[in-house]
Amino acid sequence: MKIIDRNGRLFGKISIIDVLVIAVVLVMAAALYFKSNQDHTGTAVAEQTITFQIRAQGVDSYVADAVLVGDGLYDKTYSSGGRALGRITDVQVERTPGLKLAEKLTDGTAGLLEADDTVDLLITVEGSGLITGGSYSLNRVYDLGINSFRNYLTKHADFKGMVCEIFD
Repeated sequence: MKIIDRNGRLFGKISIIDVLVIAVVLVMAAALYFKSNQDHTGTAVAEQTITFQIRAQGVDSYVADAVLVGDGLYDKTYSSGGRALGRITDVQVERTPGLKLAEKLTDGTAGLLEADDTVDLLITVEGSGLITGGSYSLNRVYDLGINSFRNYLTKHADFKGMVCEIFD
C-alpha cells in the first residue's frame, strides 16, 4: 500500500491539501491561545510612587494662587498617557517678588530680573510610575528628568517650571 495514491490522497482517504489546511488552522489556533493567555508586561511590573519637585520662577501672583494642593498636574506639550502626572502635595513660595526672564535687554544678553506681583514657587508632586536604574517614567509613558523645563497646567493654572528634584 502506497502512502500517497495517484489522486494525491494520503492512504487513499484524505487529500494532502486538506492536511495542510488543517495544520495551518491548528497552528493559528495554538498561537491565538498562547497570545491571549500570556502575562502582559504592563501588568507584571508594579508601579511605584514617585515624588518630584518643580521650581516655577516668575509666576504671576494670580496664577500662583490658582496652584492648589490636591489638583492634578498635566504637561501641556507632551502626552502623559491621558492621566495626570500626579497630584500636587505641597506648594511653597520661595521668593516674592519672583524672578522673571528679562525680555527686552538691549545688549543682546538674557538675565533674570525681579518682577513685581510675581512669586517663585516650589511645587511638590506625587505620581506613580516605573523606576528602572536612574530612569523615571510616570504613567509608564512620560519620561521625567531633572532640569527638564516644561509647560505645566492644572485645572485652574498654566505655568512653566523646571523639575529640580526627584525622590523615590
